[in-house]
Amino acid sequence: PSCLHAAFSFPNRFRGKQIWEWIHKKGEHEFDNMLNIPKNLRAQLAEKTSLGTLKLAFEQVSKDGTIKRAYVLKDGQVIESVLMPYEDGRRTACISSQAGCAMG
Repeated sequence: PSCLHAAFSFPNRFRGKQIWEWIHKKGEHEFDNMLNIPKNLRAQLAEKTSLGTLKLAFEQVSKDGTIKRAYVLKDGQVIESVLMPYEDGRRTACISSQAGCAMG
């Protein structure tokens, strides 16, 4: 909630907490459905950002437990991730920050 407050300069932290709860507790993906948020703030949020989920397009699991995944974004572009397990229980996640670079 504090990162939302800083990013959008809410008049108080209460609004950030409300939005956080809509997204993370209620799973809402549309600002217009957040009816306890003022309409002008919902419009500002929709103008500056978007909400959504990733669609899993591909998953490959290696013998060592490494998981490679490709995800489709809202605009149809694809991003990729790799989750690498280690014997001591740690894991490292690599997530692409650019769309359009094919895995292979």
